[in-house]
Amino acid sequence: MKTKNNFLQYLRLIRPQGASATAATILIGSLIMGLRDIFLLSIIFIIGVISHIFVFVLNEYVDIRIDRKSKDLQEKPLVSGIIPKQHAIFIAILSGFLVYALTIFFFPSPYTIIFLSLALFLGGIYDFYGKKIPGSDGILASGCLFICLFGASTVSINFTNLIYIVALSCFFHIVFNNAVEGGLKDVDHDFIAGAKTTVTRLGVKINDGKLKISKKFLIFSYAIKLAYIGLVILAGFQPELNLWRSKYFISQTIVIFLIVIVFFTLYKFWHPSDFNRPKLIKLFSIHEISAYSIGPIILIPLIGYWVALLLILIPILWFIVFNIILYGKPMQPQV
Repeated sequence: MKTKNNFLQYLRLIRPQGASATAATILIGSLIMGLRDIFLLSIIFIIGVISHIFVFVLNEYVDIRIDRKSKDLQEKPLVSGIIPKQHAIFIAILSGFLVYALTIFFFPSPYTIIFLSLALFLGGIYDFYGKKIPGSDGILASGCLFICLFGASTVSINFTNLIYIVALSCFFHIVFNNAVEGGLKDVDHDFIAGAKTTVTRLGVKINDGKLKISKKFLIFSYAIKLAYIGLVILAGFQPELNLWRSKYFISQTIVIFLIVIVFFTLYKFWHPSDFNRPKLIKLFSIHEISAYSIGPIILIPLIGYWVALLLILIPILWFIVFNIILYGKPMQPQV
């Protein structure tokens, strides 16, 4: 029983529930460029999962002091002391080694190495300085942009406009995910710990258990989300897709429906009766799933219905299954 519990704690440390989303970002880049080899796509998926482990284990290690300020995070493996800090460092180093080993063996191009290195470097910089310097959310988001280009470079470096648009949409998606959602869920202890996140800098705070949203933060949040939606719609006009001038009426309808859900859940962010971290995380999960799903649906004319469906279902099912395994709840990870 003790061995089983220890294994569970190590799983919680590497935060695997979001790993398939990172891997999907790389896959999208390679699929847009024409890669269809199942074996190589599987290797890319594995690289994405291990890259996620590297960045997030390092993040867990760096954030120990700040996480200790939150009553909701006392059971996290490093905060509670169940897992020694040295083990986290070892896992991060091993993950980084494996990512490079797989990349060099299967995709030995200098461009793949450069894009991968930029992505991991920016992820590491964010881990160490993300709550200390202004605009740090852009650092992590730039890492996501380069991880998408990394996926594309496993096929060719003759990038199309579509690749740049999709990579840039990934940038805004991660800025929102980290600055808005990540900032809101952590605002209680970040404010106490003096962390300089986008949320705290824009005046969001907790007063008597109530979440107080500033107008500056509202404007920032809507601007980032509109930029993301705008880029996704623009991608649909590219000649490889031509979604909006085609007969893909079902895809068009689903995209519009998901955009409605995105803005409805965004509106709900600002109207909680009190600061309820688990409830916010559940709401964020619904928002993220909806926002992410728009991308693969937009790409249907290029990658087909079945591939798009897999790109949507695998991260969602992966997220739900791992949350149930780790925390007993499908949509409320304790992160």
